[in-house]
Parts: sequence; structure tokens; C-alpha cells
Amino acid sequence: MSVHASNARLRLYDARDECAALMIVDVQQATDELAGDTECSNPLMESRLTDLLACWRGGNGHIVHVRHFSHAPGSLYRSGHVGAEFKPCVQPRLGERIVTKHVSSAFVGTDLENWLSRHGVSQLVVAGFSTTGAVNSSVRHALCLGLSVSIAQDACACLALEDHHGRYWDAETCHWFSLAQLESLGASVESTHALIQYF
Repeated sequence: MSVHASNARLRLYDARDECAALMIVDVQQATDELAGDTECSNPLMESRLTDLLACWRGGNGHIVHVRHFSHAPGSLYRSGHVGAEFKPCVQPRLGERIVTKHVSSAFVGTDLENWLSRHGVSQLVVAGFSTTGAVNSSVRHALCLGLSVSIAQDACACLALEDHHGRYWDAETCHWFSLAQLESLGASVESTHALIQYF
């Protein structure tokens, strides 16, 4: 990738410039079924995503919608299944980029890195599902490429986890621990309000 930002923190007042992109990860119908009765870290995620998109669509920055299509038979995320469809709150509009991935990172097996480079994007604002999964791996990958990354912490969410020892990890703990890890690697963790209040 030819554009490098040395992991410099995003200047919030530049967030909608042409060098920046809002990347929304895996906000698909399957998340509702996966959640079921399981604890979710952030029930306000969709509302915050609506705010972010409304702000970004008023600027010059790019918008990238990432979706997961699973190759596993019977997966809720398989192509053609209702679960793989975007949720209404993030339904892409004409001209907004759609990236289809088959593993956790949005950069593996896709043209995302080259597309960002061609469009001069050096800064990403990332939101979506889940903080511990695709958001985490995509942000780590972006940082390794030298992109500057800000995470809209209240426009992300994850589910509670239980490990193979039977230990239960509540969703809030999983969410904030994942964000703390990413921040330690150079990502900026901000609220949606902080990201849009300057516009």
C-alpha cells in the first residue's frame, strides 16, 4: 500500500475529508439471531451508526460497508440467506463501497487495501460488529498497513463469551478489553459524539 500515516491519530475535524473513510463492519441481519438471549455490550449501536452515517454522508469522505459471506453450509451469513443482508440502519447507498469478505479481517481475500490506496485514504473510522471479532481483526490489520484508525466505541458491539473452561465473560468486559488492546496498538478510541461534534 502506498499511503502510510505512521499510525498518526485522526484529527477529528478532518474526519470527512477525502483522505478518510468510514468503515462499517458486519452489521448484518444475522447478528439479531446470534444475539438471541445472549447479553450484548451495546444495545445503542444501531442508533450511533445512524448518527455516524448521517454525518459522513454530508462530507467528502468515503464510506465502506463490509459484509461477511460464510462458505460454511447452513451459516446464517451464507450468501443468499436473509442473515447475510445489511441491517436497514446501514443500508448502502449508490456510490458507497461494498466489500465482501469470507474471514474475520476485511483485508484478507478482498481488494480493500488496494481500493483505499487508489483513493488516497490514509485514515479510517471503524464501527460495527463485533468488537472482539471482525472489528478487532480488521483494525489490527489496518494498523499493520500503517493506516491511522479511530474506533467509534459506542457504534460497536459484541456478545458475551464462554470459554472451554466454562468461564463466562460478560459482553461489557469483552468490549472494553478489546478496545483497550486496540488502543494500546495505536488506534484512537472515541465516542460517536466526539467524532461528529465538530461538523
